Amino acid sequence: MKKFILTAALLAAAVPSFCCTSVIISGRVTSDGRPLMLKHRDTDEMNNRVEHFKGPVYSFIGLVNSPSQGGEVWTGLNEAGFAIMNTASYNIKDDPVPSSQMDREGQVMYRALGECATVVEFEALLDALARPIGVEANFGVIDAAGGAAYYEVNNDSWVKYDVNESESGYRVVTNFSFRGRREDVKGYERYQTASAIMAELRSSPKVWNSLSHSDLFNSLSRSYRNSVTGLDYAKDWKVLSRRTSFTGVGIDQDFIPRKITSASIVIEGVAAGESPALSVMWTILGYPACSVAIPLVCCASDYLPSYVKASGEEGNAEICSLALQIKKDFVFTFSLSNGKRYLRLDNILKGTGETPPLLRCCTRAEKKIDSSFYELHRRLAGGDMQPQEFLQEYSRLCGIFFETYKESFSAFML
Repeated sequence: MKKFILTAALLAAAVPSFCCTSVIISGRVTSDGRPLMLKHRDTDEMNNRVEHFKGPVYSFIGLVNSPSQGGEVWTGLNEAGFAIMNTASYNIKDDPVPSSQMDREGQVMYRALGECATVVEFEALLDALARPIGVEANFGVIDAAGGAAYYEVNNDSWVKYDVNESESGYRVVTNFSFRGRREDVKGYERYQTASAIMAELRSSPKVWNSLSHSDLFNSLSRSYRNSVTGLDYAKDWKVLSRRTSFTGVGIDQDFIPRKITSASIVIEGVAAGESPALSVMWTILGYPACSVAIPLVCCASDYLPSYVKASGEEGNAEICSLALQIKKDFVFTFSLSNGKRYLRLDNILKGTGETPPLLRCCTRAEKKIDSSFYELHRRLAGGDMQPQEFLQEYSRLCGIFFETYKESFSAFML
């Protein structure tokens, strides 16, 4: 029995707890010149929220674990238009630094957001950090000066991959570093899936020329496609449902959205010459099929809507709590034996007699949210509205956005 328990513990330790899927698209290839940066977060802390911080140079907003005591973020945007994210890597650590001195990526990003305005300044920060840095990660960065890059960073060194110089104009990164050890690659299946989806988006001029945050969320963060099996449950649903043995239940294995997905964020940067104030951090808190993207803006003062910030005794975000409850009641509903490995794809993709498909609820709510926000955003960008007037109207709309979410998902809020 002791041998079995030890073996199980070792196997659990071998499975990465922090895994993410990410994409950066250079403003060089987008129709409006604005870069896009996706961070799809997988972690063992499901309760995530967003908070406003005042750094030594810049104020910023960042995704944090609800139990966090401060000093770290897992994706963020500052008032200078500098944005940063990370994915864990498992194949570039080459030293004996103990685990107790690792996992400091959140601290590095917290510091970068408070001090940096450009990729050049971020590189200077990487050089200045005390060694060992305490990280094994891929950092993604965009700025208001047109910078867009990934950095593979370990305790002693870093390597830059300039997305602006890539032939395709974008780069996909999951949980390995390209310069690292092949035998320690993690997240390769998700890398294959995301790469295939991005290539398909790029090959369609109609889609690519109007590419938005919504396309990235719906194509990637809400994809039920597996590159190994070749199945795409959304596209293959009609064929699968004709099988008498098909129950509408799937195995949660190597999809981009997973049971451990806690948030998904697309940061929409600015084109050359635009004000950094036009940057937007579109944020889905919770499982992407059970939540919606809320546009968050960053300035010196805190204009974040209350439902994405800490509330109540536990300090969780209200919208995240609602999404997690829907996920528990309608997606990952099985608990006995290996039940945690299965998910109700029928509720996500097809719906039942009593409830619509969850993805339809997402689309319905987000169309309303996007339309209202972009109308306001265009007025600010065109100079037809002053920043303070924009922020006041934005604050009013944020309350409506939350009601739109709850209305769209009302059939699932028991």
